[in-house]
Amino acid sequence: MRDFLTPSSKDVIELLEPAIIKRLTKEKRGQGSGKHYKPFLTVRDVPSKGRVHRRPALTHGRIVHLLSDLELSAFLLFDWHMSILDIREQFPLDPEKTLNIAQRLGIKHPAVRGINQVMTTDLLLDTLQSGKIVPIAISVKYREELEDERVIEKQELEKRFWEGEGIDWYVFTENEVPATLLRNIKWLVPHIHSFDLDSNDQLNTFEIINNAIQMHSEEKISIVMKMLDEQHQCKKGTYLAYFRHLCAQTAFTWNMTEVSHRILKTSDLTPSEHWINKEFEYVHA
Repeated sequence: MRDFLTPSSKDVIELLEPAIIKRLTKEKRGQGSGKHYKPFLTVRDVPSKGRVHRRPALTHGRIVHLLSDLELSAFLLFDWHMSILDIREQFPLDPEKTLNIAQRLGIKHPAVRGINQVMTTDLLLDTLQSGKIVPIAISVKYREELEDERVIEKQELEKRFWEGEGIDWYVFTENEVPATLLRNIKWLVPHIHSFDLDSNDQLNTFEIINNAIQMHSEEKISIVMKMLDEQHQCKKGTYLAYFRHLCAQTAFTWNMTEVSHRILKTSDLTPSEHWINKEFEYVHA
């Protein structure tokens, strides 16, 4: 699928400007996987109509380049999901293939000042399904963008490309964003590496919080964590930070799609059996 990234065909080279060829070959954009992947487009390459984001991924630890708030939302949701093994953003499509598709459909291929451009897919996911790695392509678009006829044409080109590759392709809009889940993820993600506790502190902190949760079974979590601060003579907010860290480490779980962290009660929480049985895997900073 990525043979075009080292183009030897004269036809392909003539289709693209030298700067794009350099990006594909010398800089090896769009190549690699996991932490070694390099997106074809970065936040410096594209003028964005909104905010852009650079942030580390939980999936592979690489800094990802996201070109809108909606791309950030989609990325956070997929990055949090346990079945996602890899996420490659701004993934380039073979221009020879997209040009052929455009010609066949009678659609103008994306170009700037007469120079054909390499089309990209916003997110390419490697998912684990029934023990097999299955790639899925995601186009991230705001609903109002999909009212533009030209955007629809380019979406059709992208869809037909992935059909030809035998890969499922989906459009992700703000309609697909579960607001409560996203808020909860944003509340936890910054805390997954906020502490690097040794093995004794990991279990001790978990047991202290878990015992407090069992003792106060219908109380707001913020109040219980405040009690622990006072009991252990800690700085205000210490145990809430520990709690967020342990939740990000999956020591405690709750229905994050339905229950916001703002109203979270101890009765909403389920302690991990792996942590209770001391068989857990702690993710270090």
